[in-house]
Amino acid sequence: MHDYCDHDFKEAPKFTQPLINTFAVAGYNATLNCSVRANPRPKVIWMKNKITIIDDPRYRMFSNQGVCTLEIRKPSPYDGGLYTCKAINDLGEAQVDCKLEVKGGFTFYELMQRGVPLHLIDKYMNESKIVEQEK
Repeated sequence: MHDYCDHDFKEAPKFTQPLINTFAVAGYNATLNCSVRANPRPKVIWMKNKITIIDDPRYRMFSNQGVCTLEIRKPSPYDGGLYTCKAINDLGEAQVDCKLEVKGGFTFYELMQRGVPLHLIDKYMNESKIVEQEK
């Protein structure tokens, strides 16, 4: 039985809302969000492809009342990958992850101007459409 007289209820981190796979458009800020419950308050670490993100000006991290946010500023296709949010306190740790895919946001006209062959533009446009439908 739990001792309910103890108001200082401690618990290991547990994600109540996971990260979700996200599509971003190159050049437009993207945000990843998840929610964690823990007491004492956990240390939150973000990773990209299993490597901790430290002092990288292209990322901003927020943690507010259990909601953890990673903002990716003006991503390029290279910013795509597996992102992980890890929460750690004295009682344990938990993590959630998601895939971020960054699509180059080119229009048909821009691709034409760049001299991209028509059949490739067609393929690119179709792939972009598929992404739109998946949202």
